[in-house]
Amino acid sequence: MSPMQEHRPPPLDQEANRWLAHLHSGRAREQDHQDLDRWRRRSPAHEAAYQRAQTLWRHLGTLSLDGVSLDNGAEMAAPRRQRRLLPLALAAAVVLALVFLGQSPWRLWRADLRTAAGEQLSRDLADGSHLVLNGNSAANWHLDDVSRRIELLRGEALFQVAADHQRPFTVQAGDARIRVTGTRFNVAREGDDVLLTVIEGQVLASDRRHRETLNPGQAVRWKDGGLQDPVSVDAAWAEAWTRGRLIVRDLPLEEVVRRLERYQDTPIWVLGDARHRRVSGVFDTGDPAAMLTALAASLSIHQYRLPGLIILR
Repeated sequence: MSPMQEHRPPPLDQEANRWLAHLHSGRAREQDHQDLDRWRRRSPAHEAAYQRAQTLWRHLGTLSLDGVSLDNGAEMAAPRRQRRLLPLALAAAVVLALVFLGQSPWRLWRADLRTAAGEQLSRDLADGSHLVLNGNSAANWHLDDVSRRIELLRGEALFQVAADHQRPFTVQAGDARIRVTGTRFNVAREGDDVLLTVIEGQVLASDRRHRETLNPGQAVRWKDGGLQDPVSVDAAWAEAWTRGRLIVRDLPLEEVVRRLERYQDTPIWVLGDARHRRVSGVFDTGDPAAMLTALAASLSIHQYRLPGLIILR
């Protein structure tokens, strides 16, 4: 049994930590809080697991991490109280790492197309279309005589769709629906949040209630299950990742970090007000460690490397 397996928390503790990870992610909705309340009431064991998870999160959130290794590997002397609490912070970090490493549903592993962190996959489809899958991404596809369908389960993909007016090409990503006959566009998915950017041609974007027709240089986001208003963008930025560049303009650090996680395995957690700091810049996706260091320096925040986890705060 590996050391990681030996320290894996019990199943209920894993569930409780997943709940806490999601609620602290900044993407939780009111329904999520209600669902957690119901989960806690299922049994005393569920409530006990939740309280243990809360204890770990509380120590991680309040601890001054001066005694933790910084990104340059240096160790700083910690006051006695911090040294006592440090094992709890490390335990919380390991739990969080297990949560993030173990949260991928089974269907992601069984996806038709799947990439590891930092990997890109190019695929020519039988209809003449072409797609490029970014790192840490997964998709299913189905082509037959009457339909062409792609489901983006996670991550990001660039599509070059061959024209076929008899068989529209559709992409599904959560509640997002994208329909084209022949065009070039990019889709990025993080959970229920989806971003579509049109590079060439026209694209029909819709959810269960609304639809929008987008032209080149326009982007639209599905957030909290709903289709937002289109905005004008530099479409070339959307496919810069295929050339090893990540270009962002005035995005919150938390969203930039989610994109960075496509290029490296270690989960990154952004704590406190740092989540909302705005970021603009051009970054080399081939060196995610340097990108993290540059982000921390430019925003005057600290980067801490714990076992299996990186913290920005």
